[in-house]
Amino acid sequence: MVSKQHAHLLSLVRSMIPPLSPKLHKGQAGRIGVLGGSGDYSGAPYFSSMGAMRFGADLAHVICEPGAGAVIKTYSPDLIVHGVLDPSKSMDQIREELKGIMARLHVLVVGPGLGRSEHMQNCAKVAFEIAKENEQMGVVVDADGLWLVQNEPQVVKDWPGVPRIILTPNVMEFKRLCDKMQIDPSSSPETLCPKLASALGNVTIIQKGSTDIISNGLEIPHSLRVEGSDEKQGGQGDILENDSEGGLKRVGGQGDILSGSTGVLMAWGTEWVNGTYEHVGHPPPKDKGIATNIPLLAAYGASTFNRLVSKRGFEKKGRSMVTGDLVDLVGPVYDELFGQPGEQEGKGKL
Repeated sequence: MVSKQHAHLLSLVRSMIPPLSPKLHKGQAGRIGVLGGSGDYSGAPYFSSMGAMRFGADLAHVICEPGAGAVIKTYSPDLIVHGVLDPSKSMDQIREELKGIMARLHVLVVGPGLGRSEHMQNCAKVAFEIAKENEQMGVVVDADGLWLVQNEPQVVKDWPGVPRIILTPNVMEFKRLCDKMQIDPSSSPETLCPKLASALGNVTIIQKGSTDIISNGLEIPHSLRVEGSDEKQGGQGDILENDSEGGLKRVGGQGDILSGSTGVLMAWGTEWVNGTYEHVGHPPPKDKGIATNIPLLAAYGASTFNRLVSKRGFEKKGRSMVTGDLVDLVGPVYDELFGQPGEQEGKGKL
């Protein structure tokens, strides 16, 4: 049975989603970048960026090494691929090219297929520096982007503006981050996530597991909670918990689907708060608790979505399920969870 708290949070997530309107132009419903794609990894940035597009983003950019870019371009013509992370270029040259690309984006996903080479880690570090200067840009960090955060935690600390960073660590990535920040692993699981989030400057963390735990290290605002609810599915204190059912097989690219959908929801939420959709009948929220906690809502919505798409994929494919199966299910599962376009959204331009 769905708890009242879970239903309340999902209703808030739905409120972030822009209507489909002929008055919106291309790009207003999400411009997502994925920084990753290296010599060994070309699949992960594809799954993250294509997952974002299937979820509903208008545009998706992949920023990668030239060799990976040549491969990723063959996967889909829908993606905009920038093979600018060339080891033969100086870091100053790469910085200038990244500035131009990132100026077009609402959210940057750092890590899918990034690899751990010194060059690619340095490229990611530069991307963090550029994103930090843009107070409107959100950042989602996964995979080897978390390796950089583990080694250089300062890349996510002391960012100006409202909270706008989401980390999506798996069990081992979370443990390594706790070790780096000297957080006692013997603490109860419910306290580890807020402790780590606080140690990293109140970033939002999706601690992936049998139950996803989400926190930014701060008290969950009243507007995100159902008063008097002590049900596990939802939030209490300084965490949100999500134990909605997922699939029984964990495929390698499932986290990439999560990073892409998280990025889209953060882009939509940020633009909603900024008033981008007011002229199409979708005014920004008046509640400050909602407006300043878009990363929490994006994280919870994406966590719920990712667990459901895994469940539906496993129901359909069983042990043979692969990440490509999940990409194909992103659209149908989105409709199942967040609803199909309503009649009030009007006719298209074509």
